[in-house]
Amino acid sequence: MPHFLTATAHTHFDITDSTNTRLIHAITDGAHSHIAPHLYTASHQTAGRGQHGRTWVNGADNVFLSLYIPIGNGAYELHTLSGLLSLAVGYELANLPIIQNINTHRQTASLPPIGVKWANDVGFYDDKAGFFKKLAGILIEPVFKKLNDKNTLVGVVIGVGLNVNNSPVIKVGLYQATCLKESSDIKTTAQDLYIPMANAIFQAVEICNHCKEPMYLQNFIDKFNANHLLTDKLIHIFMQNNMTDIYAKGRCIGIGNQGELLLNDNGNINRIFAGMAKIVTN
Repeated sequence: MPHFLTATAHTHFDITDSTNTRLIHAITDGAHSHIAPHLYTASHQTAGRGQHGRTWVNGADNVFLSLYIPIGNGAYELHTLSGLLSLAVGYELANLPIIQNINTHRQTASLPPIGVKWANDVGFYDDKAGFFKKLAGILIEPVFKKLNDKNTLVGVVIGVGLNVNNSPVIKVGLYQATCLKESSDIKTTAQDLYIPMANAIFQAVEICNHCKEPMYLQNFIDKFNANHLLTDKLIHIFMQNNMTDIYAKGRCIGIGNQGELLLNDNGNINRIFAGMAKIVTN
């Protein structure tokens, strides 16, 4: 039986509106301590949230998970907010043993690997179909609490939705959904992944804490770029839900020290801190 890397309370709901929203309220209202991690999971969500104001679609036997990480000096507490956090979470999720096992089979079958995609996604690029197949999404939100009559940043809630046995239909956007079941005959459930995924998030927090050291930071950037689905690809960037107007373009040459996407546009390096990235095939 797997164990959490650090003492963590776990609350599971059969159904809830949003694990992120509910956990944030529980911390700010004092229902849970703001100095200790807490994991919320749910079998079903009615109002799950994703990036850019999107909803995270409900699906049977998928992971809906939110982990509260306090700001602090401990190994698995977040020392300071960092633009690298979502990238580190995505990197660690893409390196979960079950996904690496699936990638071994995909490599044998000459299929594209599951990896991390800037800034908040895990999945693979379907060359034949010409679009990104999203396996998991990440939403990180700051948590503020009134302490000594002052609104204080006390931690972050890191929400992850991962499709296990169900692929929701995505009607609009730059991607389609996929799930673990579609990529492998390995049988697993959402419950099997709660602790491994929480530990992946704890490891991502540890990475961010160490990235204040220049050599460690460069080592992480190198490892991320080697696993990044956008590396050396021609990219178009769109803002919010506007999939018509191209905000920026160029060939991805990696990520910067603050987690920004680096695009080479005819010799000019554009640093992109937010937006939606699409691989251009022609």
